[in-house]
Amino acid sequence: MEKAAYKDTVRCIHIILYSRTKICSFAPFLKKMYLRLMNREQLAAIDADEYDFYVDHNYVDRIDSREFRHRKARLLYAEGGIIHIFTAEKHWYLPGRFYMWIPSDTMYHLESSSSHIHLYSFYFKTDAHEASVLAKPGIFLSNDLMHEMFLFARDWTGGIHAQNDYAKYCLLRAMKAIIPEMSSPIDAFPMQHPYPKSEKLRSIARYLTANIDKSFTIEQVAARFGMSSRSLSRLFKEDMGISYIRFLRAIRISKALELMSENSYSIFEIAFRVGYNELSSFSNIFTRVTGIRPSVYMSKINAYK
Repeated sequence: MEKAAYKDTVRCIHIILYSRTKICSFAPFLKKMYLRLMNREQLAAIDADEYDFYVDHNYVDRIDSREFRHRKARLLYAEGGIIHIFTAEKHWYLPGRFYMWIPSDTMYHLESSSSHIHLYSFYFKTDAHEASVLAKPGIFLSNDLMHEMFLFARDWTGGIHAQNDYAKYCLLRAMKAIIPEMSSPIDAFPMQHPYPKSEKLRSIARYLTANIDKSFTIEQVAARFGMSSRSLSRLFKEDMGISYIRFLRAIRISKALELMSENSYSIFEIAFRVGYNELSSFSNIFTRVTGIRPSVYMSKINAYK
């Protein structure tokens, strides 16, 4: 579709949708088409060479789970829930008070079971002299300065370069520059684990996640999916390089982090909801995985709400 015709199509759909004319039978289809065309237009603007930075902040009820790849790097920060980021190799989880750096040309998609999330997105041009920490995906604990910069820019939107808004341009340059200087990756929080490549293991992962409050042995899971426990154990090792127990532990801690960010449950309730019958067992596993006790983690993230 040529550029002029494309813009005319978007404009016409917008007029129809937001006029007083009632088109009930076609409205859902037109709205879906309008959003798809607008997304296409926005993605083109994000990658446009004329902009050094692109800023996009939204309140969303449901995360767009399509796969993305940008020519610019993306800094992603969220308030109101956990965001799950999937790359070809790993599953990352982004809890409150943390942000993720996604390098340019990284294929990824987002998922979340949380609703009413405020999604902050900053897109940055990359250059040949990037700091090594920016060369790969990473999750960082947001210090007070970074957090205030995110909040300061919460109403910004669109492409930014030195000529159209020098003040915003300078702040975004500073934001990118201080990531290697003032943000340590995760503060020893391993917020990622391998994600299954095979569809069989992905089905198993979805089943375990949907029944995270239950305790399944590898024998029970294997039987449910028509496999022997030995075959399933071998598949975990070959596909992801980790055992069934380690994978189950990872998705349990991921869910625990999500529940902690909601600030609606006690630590004991969270432990029970992610499949642990004893608080001490949950606390020990959580500390081993994250490097911090659950009570300390909860107080740390909720102090900024």
